[in-house]
Amino acid sequence: MQSWNTPDHHIADTEHGTLHFADGVQMVIADWEITEDAPDADGRVYAAVRGWLANGGGTGRHGDPYTQPIAAGRARLVTTELRGRQAITDRDVHVHFHSPGRPHPNTWDHQGLLVTIEWMDRHLDGEGRPVPETEIGLTSWTHPETGRVFDLTVAYLPEGEHYHPLGFTWRHYDHWSSGAPLLEAFYGDHAVPSGAGVRSLTDGEWVPVSQAPTHPVLGLSIEDAVAAARS
Repeated sequence: MQSWNTPDHHIADTEHGTLHFADGVQMVIADWEITEDAPDADGRVYAAVRGWLANGGGTGRHGDPYTQPIAAGRARLVTTELRGRQAITDRDVHVHFHSPGRPHPNTWDHQGLLVTIEWMDRHLDGEGRPVPETEIGLTSWTHPETGRVFDLTVAYLPEGEHYHPLGFTWRHYDHWSSGAPLLEAFYGDHAVPSGAGVRSLTDGEWVPVSQAPTHPVLGLSIEDAVAAARS
């Protein structure tokens, strides 16, 4: 891809591609590239397509009502039109936006928003042979030792922690390790992980947020909350 930190960064003459999401949503990206990570310890290969957003607007940040045509977070990719590449079809993907900033003077012909669409591409055994994928998209998981069934669509907290709407919760984001779901740290009601940590659902005891005790300062006045925080 072109280096973004130049005043003459333009996408008008670069290769454009179209991604078709559920409900008829279309995203056009320019100067795109497809990358893939090395297989993880369990042989899963994660891939991504990245490019400059060409048919949208906004910052991509959480809560920005002007981010179009699709919000960050989970999405269903129906198919792609990327010249020279076989179509990517029927994938549960994760959408991330990144605004690297603008050079001065600003002569870009676009809003300077990078978008990355990531998915689990395939699963390989120790010899590199394909393994039928049975985990991505699961909505529940049974702990092999305790038999407890976990709902993978809800947020969790470590046992004993209090819930606060502006604090961190732990949610599954379609990543696995050693056959167990990974939980990633989400801040507040953000739709994408914060990057603050990753833990396995087998690591300690977890309680759904709906069953966790509420943080004791909730419901207090600002003055009382500040006093409680200082005590």
